[in-house]
Amino acid sequence: MKMSLKKSLFISMAALGLVSAAGVATGQTASAKTYAKVTMNSVLNSDPTTRNVTMTGTNALYNKAGTLRGARVVASKSTVSSLANANVSTANFRVYRVATTNRGSVYYKVVSFDQNFRGWIYGGKSTSNFAGGIAPYTTFTSTVMGVNPQLTTYKITTPGTGDDSVTWDAPQYTQYKVGKTITDSTPYANATFKIDQSGYRTREGVNDTWVHVVSTTPANTVANGWIKLSSLTPVQTQQADNAIRINLNDQNGKTVKTVDYAVQNATKGTTLGSYSQTSGLWTLTDATANDILNQINAGLANTGYKLDSSQLTTVERAALAAAQFGTGSVNIPVVSTSVNTAYSTITPYATNTNNNSAGTHALAAVNNGIVNAGGNFVDSNPNSDGNQTGYLSASDFNNFTQAQQQTILNAMTKAYTNDKDNYGPSYLKGLNASFKTAAEGQYVAPSGLNFTNGSAATGSTFTSDQLMSYVRSNPSLLTLQSPKYPEFVVPASGGGSIQVVWNTINYTANSASNGTIGQPVNVFYSFYD
Repeated sequence: MKMSLKKSLFISMAALGLVSAAGVATGQTASAKTYAKVTMNSVLNSDPTTRNVTMTGTNALYNKAGTLRGARVVASKSTVSSLANANVSTANFRVYRVATTNRGSVYYKVVSFDQNFRGWIYGGKSTSNFAGGIAPYTTFTSTVMGVNPQLTTYKITTPGTGDDSVTWDAPQYTQYKVGKTITDSTPYANATFKIDQSGYRTREGVNDTWVHVVSTTPANTVANGWIKLSSLTPVQTQQADNAIRINLNDQNGKTVKTVDYAVQNATKGTTLGSYSQTSGLWTLTDATANDILNQINAGLANTGYKLDSSQLTTVERAALAAAQFGTGSVNIPVVSTSVNTAYSTITPYATNTNNNSAGTHALAAVNNGIVNAGGNFVDSNPNSDGNQTGYLSASDFNNFTQAQQQTILNAMTKAYTNDKDNYGPSYLKGLNASFKTAAEGQYVAPSGLNFTNGSAATGSTFTSDQLMSYVRSNPSLLTLQSPKYPEFVVPASGGGSIQVVWNTINYTANSASNGTIGQPVNVFYSFYD
């Protein structure tokens, strides 16, 4: 993975000659005398990983070049200084535009990796390097592990949808708009991995170790990616062939108690529950869940610990359902009986910053990584050619094999070409909009969307500032992510088959309500189209 930054920035003269100065041509300075004018404004097209920067703390962030008429501060010098010294990777920035003025000054347009800050900042007198208010920054530092990691296999400690339970295309917030490789690791609860790379996020320091894992079996390579080392557990010794091993772990990951749940005559390698191709979820019968719950409670007797909930959660049931007899190991969190566990459940609301007129809407939690929505397709039968119109959910389409999906896409392509009145651009636009609109109302629920105000008891009040401080300190709450949704696109060349691209939406928390411990409380998120 390419993490280092180049020390220079190349902007071709040909690109500069095609740029319009519109959009940042007016401005204001602190002086009322004269104002600078824009002489060039260009999008940067160089390798994005070479445009990661940090604030230096010497200049404020503006809505346009700071010496233009009408320029206003969007982040003060004090705020920028705090970002420069931040020890969280959300304070990393990406440069994506450059402008020069008739006074010889260079300004860069930047955005923070959490998208909370966006604007123009002074960048020195030359476009050949980053200077002034920003400096090149290596967001991730690669390391060599002291012990050969190839000698050990690992499992994800707590499979689920939380940020620490899934794998990433790059360590979280080390690249702009970095995405999750998988949004739910529950189906990979029994997968084993080896480590082939390691390092730490530069801002968080050496204790924030991330590793790149690769599956030991081809069937699970889709889950290969980056994950915190602390989220992995070395594979334990094998349990009985007819048993599922349940590790009951405290908040520090220490195993308090191990319970082996055995089923008479169970066959090694089979799963405790069943997988639904329609919903994309692993399911466990109520009878089995209750039996396991009773055994867990019996095992925790006199340990000083208990389950956080009176019932197994949806994520825990899914992990148990996916576990295989003889090899399956599931980690379930427990809490101390002597610690106050009062909390308020967070209800997320979202606003599209590019369409404020649409208003704010509540987000619905989903456990599946694929959007809960469907549409009417030209062909809904993936096993034979020809138009067999019908309804398909996103999960149904996602669960088809690659060959089956191609059959559907081929039928869409033929209809798009031969019957544009019914299946042309308007049809495709409407189909895509139905999936995207549904995704904008959903989020993949992290393992704990709850607010605990220290040792505050049920009924005590808290302020919005206290809640937002808690949210900002918890990356899995600060940024939520929609389930993946499909977009069907015509190749730019105009030829070839219609293709499917899977997208996600990032929701960033920006405000919250006051509340009372024990009662639900609202946190407000924003997102961009």
